[in-house]
Amino acid sequence: MEPTVAARSGRKPVLEPLTRPAPARSEQAPPHPATMTPRQRARRDRLIEAALALLETQEYETVQVKEVADRAGVSLGTLYNYFSSKERLFAEVLVRWADNLPTNVRSRPLKAAPPADRLREAVHRALRAFERRPQMARLVNVLVMSTDPLAGELLARMDRSTTDAYMLALAGTDPDLARRTVSLVNAVFSVSLREWSLGRITMNEVYDRLGTAITTAVPG
Repeated sequence: MEPTVAARSGRKPVLEPLTRPAPARSEQAPPHPATMTPRQRARRDRLIEAALALLETQEYETVQVKEVADRAGVSLGTLYNYFSSKERLFAEVLVRWADNLPTNVRSRPLKAAPPADRLREAVHRALRAFERRPQMARLVNVLVMSTDPLAGELLARMDRSTTDAYMLALAGTDPDLARRTVSLVNAVFSVSLREWSLGRITMNEVYDRLGTAITTAVPG
């Protein structure tokens, strides 16, 4: 019998598997809302609203992703087509919830008053929202510690929502002063809210800290 090429060369023959393994599937990023069809956007909105409704009565850690899918009337696989992780889903939930603040300021205009008083009222509205829903403050803590870059981007979006509300309160104030003031208020708000959610300070202390920051930064 004629030796094979592998035998003549001294190489060991390579045995081919009877069934080739399927190529690894690359994880596909969920589509951006701007590229979705109206039906897809409606389904995505249902998922966010379902998660928000569950968070009204539960903590983030106890909400199961399957509960969200069931409440929205979709399969678990469909949910993951829109949100690749629980953190990403609830980051969107937090942004949706926080988006109500600038809308609240526009629909219920702040009283005619000095800029410091208008800003104080806008900040108090935000604080009362967290006071009524402390689980939202704890969710912020979870997302701040997340290593998911998209969670960080969504938190930045939430910051822009609150910044818009505060800048609206400071309408007519020197723009540079308004930006510096809002930056200071956001920093004090974030630190104080975190300490309150962890039980380290009372809500009265949060109000006092923010009141001092506003009085210091805004004349009048």
